[in-house]
Amino acid sequence: MEKNIGYLEELEAYQQRISNILESFTDGFFEVDANWTVTYWNVVAEELLLMPRGKILGKNLWEVYQDAIPLRFYTAYHQAVNEQVSVRFEEYFPTMKLWFEVAAFPSGEGLSVYFKDITPRKDAIHLLELEKKKYRDLFNRSPFPQWVYDRATLRFLDVNEAAVRHYGYSREEFMELCLMDIRPVEEQSVLRDILNSNVRLDAPNSTLVRHKKKNGELIDVLVEGNSVDFEGRPGRMVTIVDRTAEIRAQQVTEQSIARFDIVSKATSDAIWDWDMVTGKIVWNQGIKGIFGYRQTTFNEAWRNSRIHPDDRHWVMERLKTITLAGGKRLKIEYRFLCADGSYRNVLDRAFILFGPDGRPVRMIGSMQDITERIKHLEKIERQNAKLMEISWLQAHKVRAPLSNIIGLVNLLKEMDQDQQESHEVVARIARAAEELDNVIRKITLTSR
Repeated sequence: MEKNIGYLEELEAYQQRISNILESFTDGFFEVDANWTVTYWNVVAEELLLMPRGKILGKNLWEVYQDAIPLRFYTAYHQAVNEQVSVRFEEYFPTMKLWFEVAAFPSGEGLSVYFKDITPRKDAIHLLELEKKKYRDLFNRSPFPQWVYDRATLRFLDVNEAAVRHYGYSREEFMELCLMDIRPVEEQSVLRDILNSNVRLDAPNSTLVRHKKKNGELIDVLVEGNSVDFEGRPGRMVTIVDRTAEIRAQQVTEQSIARFDIVSKATSDAIWDWDMVTGKIVWNQGIKGIFGYRQTTFNEAWRNSRIHPDDRHWVMERLKTITLAGGKRLKIEYRFLCADGSYRNVLDRAFILFGPDGRPVRMIGSMQDITERIKHLEKIERQNAKLMEISWLQAHKVRAPLSNIIGLVNLLKEMDQDQQESHEVVARIARAAEELDNVIRKITLTSR
């Protein structure tokens, strides 16, 4: 009897030690027998599943947790019991809105189950997946070519769809290439120098370089890069901006400007180039030589304010009418203000360029100083006015006494018809008067 008492005490002490160990687990733990009756339920299981042990001990596990039967918990636990193997798995329990990592082991005729809450880890993984998806979406949907390369080997680690379209390589072909393969041969030797001197690991940088497409076409690109950790490898994420068209246009513009400067030096006219989109007007040195202005760049408002107030309205209307009608040439005379406050007469001739939408975008013109010509014409007009006055005087002032002479001659003819000598004198006076009258008529006709 005493031996039995000692054995029972020792068994209770052993069970207590086991219970203490199980209660000290940071994982949830429970046991079931062969009939799925719960025989043990530790405090962590109570906390995680919000189930007091008093309500679960002695109960059938699947009767209490019927909502777990369609889940992996049911199939995995039965597999462990039926095949006498341990199982490990992860499963989401919608009722608790928790993810669990589970390890189940056959124990005698029952099953021991350890489980822990891995919801934070799963949430983190989910967020990471979302971030990766966001990165992939941003990466692949970018309109600019982008790629990631290995800083050590310079091999491509990832490329987006825009890079595939722009460079002509498939994604698989890109993955077999490195940065050297998309550089012209003559620039490959300096690539390392650029990478060593211009690439900063702690900050973004940009470099203007030349790349080669799969078809051999050379393009000028702006490379903008940032250092990144790509799947545990030190990499560099690069965005490519193709500036080939811009650079070619700039070269054409520079050539055009060079020709413009040559023409400007060969003429004394004030040549101007008006960007009708921005309003900016660039002049050659004629703006200084003719009008005395030191600057060569002004805006449209400045130019308009220099047109004589009496000319400004109709000049603007003429320009508006021609551009609306799609006219390409303009020729107009007006007065333009000089730096010293005086005005010069100018002949302005221009050619108008239109954009694809039919709107005027640029006008190039030559402003010729015609002040001296205008003054000469005005002088001639004044001289003509004086001649007209003289002609009028000759035609009216001289002809009046002449008419009197002619009248007297006629009178003498009537009075002295019998005297031969008188007749002769009168005849001479008459001839002289007629000659004088013819001269006056001729002067009058010439002056007209």
